[in-house]
Amino acid sequence: MYQETFKNFMKLIRPFLKQQGFTSRGNNFYKKHPEGNIGVINFQKNPDGLPKFTINIGIYSIVLARYLLAESNKKKITEHPSLGNYHWDTRVGSLVPKEHPARQKDDFWYRVGDKWWDYDDTTDIEELFQEISPLILTYGIPAIDKHLSDKQLIDEWLASAERMKKDAEIEVGYLRAASECARVQILIKLSALLSAHGEKEKFKLIMSEFHEYLQRHPERTGLKEDYDKLMKESTSEKRIISTEEPSTSETKTKKMKR
Repeated sequence: MYQETFKNFMKLIRPFLKQQGFTSRGNNFYKKHPEGNIGVINFQKNPDGLPKFTINIGIYSIVLARYLLAESNKKKITEHPSLGNYHWDTRVGSLVPKEHPARQKDDFWYRVGDKWWDYDDTTDIEELFQEISPLILTYGIPAIDKHLSDKQLIDEWLASAERMKKDAEIEVGYLRAASECARVQILIKLSALLSAHGEKEKFKLIMSEFHEYLQRHPERTGLKEDYDKLMKESTSEKRIISTEEPSTSETKTKKMKR
């Protein structure tokens, strides 16, 4: 049956990604940064049971995980983040440029930028592997390496926040509201990282923009709570980066105050 096709394909993927420094668990592959952050490559099967899959790329920040877990009164930091728990994510299909021959042959992929690979009982898994493995090597893994540290995430989100701010200035109605909503979520994550890593001036700037958004949207009471929490923690001795039993890779990170 076609389920065996996917299983056999994954048997080719596992040793390939192991050679690139990834460990595996199920259809997830993990690469850890010295400061504790985790890069993930996830092979997501179609949720409706159709014979197709896509490839997700994600980053799990230890600092943000602790901040968000503290909000929900949870303590456990996962060593194996799953789809939906990433703090930055994209898909391999979105990373492949339009001029790539494989993308130009697929009209939906070319226009939309999203790619789901189909398979069935007759699929040549070696051919499928030869198509996908270079995409992971050329676009997926470099994307993880480019975003794996908190510093890299900060740089990415600062640029994204500025770009989205300019876009919102020329958008109207629903599009503008959606852009502002997405941007404020980036501001929250940015603020938590900047505070944790002692970037005081950048933190003040981002929180000022966060405050401006709240003034325009007083109905967003949940976001106001996030704002107050961030402000309180930034002026206290409490640290986001802390555990009861820190690992060796976290020792340096623990010294960074919120």
